[in-house]
Amino acid sequence: MRAAQREFTRNRLIEAAIEVFSEKGYARTTVDDIAERAGSTRATFYLHFKTKSDLLSELIGRGERHYHKIYQDLSPIAQRPTLAGVRMWLSVAMAEWKSVANLSRPVHEAASIEPEVNDILAARNNGQIAELAGALRAGAPSLSAPDAEVYASILLAPLSYYFQVFLRGRAFNERRVLDAMASAWMAIMADISESHGEPAAD
Repeated sequence: MRAAQREFTRNRLIEAAIEVFSEKGYARTTVDDIAERAGSTRATFYLHFKTKSDLLSELIGRGERHYHKIYQDLSPIAQRPTLAGVRMWLSVAMAEWKSVANLSRPVHEAASIEPEVNDILAARNNGQIAELAGALRAGAPSLSAPDAEVYASILLAPLSYYFQVFLRGRAFNERRVLDAMASAWMAIMADISESHGEPAAD
């Protein structure tokens, strides 16, 4: 019972932090704000987290779970890429942005003011590159791991850029961005498929 109560309190603090970060932003949110929203106390908060920034690892973990299946779904597309298939995958990935916005926005805000958070975010980005590289290699088994990571970092750069644009609340033409990214991704994935897998479909 005690372990279950502890886990319940910890999760409530995380949920409260997500809510308050969304309303006030990371920088303006205090530990007291989070504890009050959770119906708890400052002392209880520090039983679970050393600092406010410690919460961000939890938010990053939740965000990563949203994307794990998406990268798995890319493997068959990488094996035999088509422009329609690549564009659909990118569309699904971008649609997930709305689901993870409240998790990702405070992390990106904190990264600009707290070096340790910037390091965590950099590690998370490296993890995404590794996961995408794995999906590419699943579709093209002869692709070397170093080459897969190079391709993955190039493919993710525009997606990451527009994700940050989205998090900042700046408008952009989603259809135009999808079309341009799909064409760029298709060129790279077709090259991977031709060199390391099955021929790309017309």
